[in-house]
Amino acid sequence: MILETRNLSKSFGSRIAVDNLSLEIPEGSVFGFLGPNGSGKSTTIRMMTDLIRPDSGEVLIKGMSVQKYHQKALAGVGAFIERADFYKHLSAQTNLEMLARMDGKGFDNIPIVLKRVGLLDRANDKVKHYSQGMRQRLGIAQALLSKPKLLILDEPTNGLDPQGMKEVRDLVRELRSEGITIFISSHLLDEVQKICSHVAIIHLGQLIVSGKMDDLLAESDLFTIEVRVQPLNEAKKLLDNQDWVRRCDEINGSLFVNVSRDKLGDVTKLLVQNECRIEAVIPKTSLEDLFLSKTGLDEPQSHRGSEKK
Repeated sequence: MILETRNLSKSFGSRIAVDNLSLEIPEGSVFGFLGPNGSGKSTTIRMMTDLIRPDSGEVLIKGMSVQKYHQKALAGVGAFIERADFYKHLSAQTNLEMLARMDGKGFDNIPIVLKRVGLLDRANDKVKHYSQGMRQRLGIAQALLSKPKLLILDEPTNGLDPQGMKEVRDLVRELRSEGITIFISSHLLDEVQKICSHVAIIHLGQLIVSGKMDDLLAESDLFTIEVRVQPLNEAKKLLDNQDWVRRCDEINGSLFVNVSRDKLGDVTKLLVQNECRIEAVIPKTSLEDLFLSKTGLDEPQSHRGSEKK
């Protein structure tokens, strides 16, 4: 394990932000750290990067305690916390030179990281002329300056349009192929499902579930199935009237039906009994289904519609 948290806890006054949290992040993984806003993700990352101290517990990087050894433990870590914050009247090159100088580093790696994030040809442009997606990528470039083996990204796609999200996804895949372990915090379930090999879900500061993505999806108690059926409107009315159907959405001429595992067969049975013509039934298990089955929350924030289009 390249990164571990052991019984990590942190409170702010009477509010418990992180509650006895233990995580194991395998080396070489893209590890998704999920939870709704206010679940304790950013507080956990701040403790991982020694920005705040835990009330109890510790963070280990390659077996070395961050709380005991501080910067020595973080020597192989690059971090991008919440949002890219640069001097907007200066160029990307100058911003990175200032950061490198503060860390006692030379400038040799600056063109390398700018090329890696696709900004080398815009290195001398002022940051104020960058799109939000470009600023996010510049933030990742800053995190890569120290040639890290572990990259911690807090909400790297926050506020981005679909093209910006894709740019960050492609970059994460490329970095993983170069042997960098990536810990990525997000509340966008669909985005994480596309790029992560492992996932942990927390809620109210507590760990709900953690493990390999494929294994956890297979264990989900809730499923979404795509049903291609005619007549579409009649089929939707039938399913909307069933109390065991959690959700039924019409998207691009298909119905996406969310039901518990034991009700999967009842969907087709109901439609056939009512003389609807079924053309196809396709399972679409997602992180949103896993989230709902593990937490019981009504509607986690995600982009399910865009995933299925």
